Amino acid sequence: MSGPDSSQSAPGLPEPAILLAGERPTAGATELAAVALAAGLLDAAALAFGLTSIPFAVPIAAVLHLLLCALVGLWVRSRARRGRDLRLAGLLLVTIVPLGPLGAACTLMTAALLALFSHYATGFQDWYLSLFPDSETGPAQELYELIVTGRENAHLMAGDSFTDVMSVGSPQQKQAVIALVARHFRPAFTPALKAGLADADPSVRVQAATATARVEHEFNERWLALDHAARSRPDDAASLAGLARHLDDYAFCGLLDSNREAEIRDKALDGYRRSLDLAPEDDGIRHDLGRLLLRCGLAAEAAERLEPMIDRTPDRRILFWYAESLFRLGRFADLRALPARRPDLLGDGAELPDTLRDVFALWRDDVGRDDVPAAAGSAGRELVA
Repeated sequence: MSGPDSSQSAPGLPEPAILLAGERPTAGATELAAVALAAGLLDAAALAFGLTSIPFAVPIAAVLHLLLCALVGLWVRSRARRGRDLRLAGLLLVTIVPLGPLGAACTLMTAALLALFSHYATGFQDWYLSLFPDSETGPAQELYELIVTGRENAHLMAGDSFTDVMSVGSPQQKQAVIALVARHFRPAFTPALKAGLADADPSVRVQAATATARVEHEFNERWLALDHAARSRPDDAASLAGLARHLDDYAFCGLLDSNREAEIRDKALDGYRRSLDLAPEDDGIRHDLGRLLLRCGLAAEAAERLEPMIDRTPDRRILFWYAESLFRLGRFADLRALPARRPDLLGDGAELPDTLRDVFALWRDDVGRDDVPAAAGSAGRELVA
């Protein structure tokens, strides 16, 4: 009767291929120590023999050393077949070949230090996973996290609040902020991440760099999925618009350098244009395209794209973007007529934000028309905001 298949792992022992970087070797530690000690002593004896004046002592010592290395290699292979951990065993193999007994001594020292420090030290994998745990908490737990970190109104002024904590908070508070930002990233949180990257505390800098890489990785993964959907359905306006909106958000997140940001915005513009050609009546796509065109400095095309919506849109934001494009183009007569064209959204009785009420009141007035373009420099900036 044949024995068990040697390619199968022993029960209860982990496969070497799935061992995590932060796990410490456990099974087979005594065997490892015994083999390392025996290999070191035998190699030391071979070395001592090679230093004697006996004829052919050096070649014989070299052959004994190579034979011992081969035996260690066979032992490492047997550990792999039994499913034992290979990290320290591999260290013994790669160090004993060039260093001889010194390599075995270094391996034993490494194993001893690992046994000493692993009782209270946190493994790298555990530490890394603790930085950004899976966010499966309910609303109550998320509210608790916001309250204990002093950000119960984070949905209103989260960006400013996070930045303040990154400026004056303790390292623990900064790490809590970075963890929340990484789990619920929005472009408004970018200043907090950048503050973490420039923090004086190395642990905060490392966590901020890891969070930045995670955010970019998630953006790229989402990009690949949306790009695949758009390529598989090239005539679907919704797929093209979804990809364009994602690229628009990615460019606006503030984590990219200027060249990369411009490249991604060009891709977003192209996607918006193609999707609008397929769905010319989709006001959502038209609005997003007009806004991005204005941000890219293409005011003429922005006004052209937004114009068909002006008389029918219920969204006041579209009128703000259209007014900004008119101002940049110097079309002051059209800008002055816009409140009268849509009095329900821009008239005297419209519920405008306080920052914009005086702006549109300025353009509705006929007094001082010659001074209007010069006085409206801040008006244009208010409209963009």
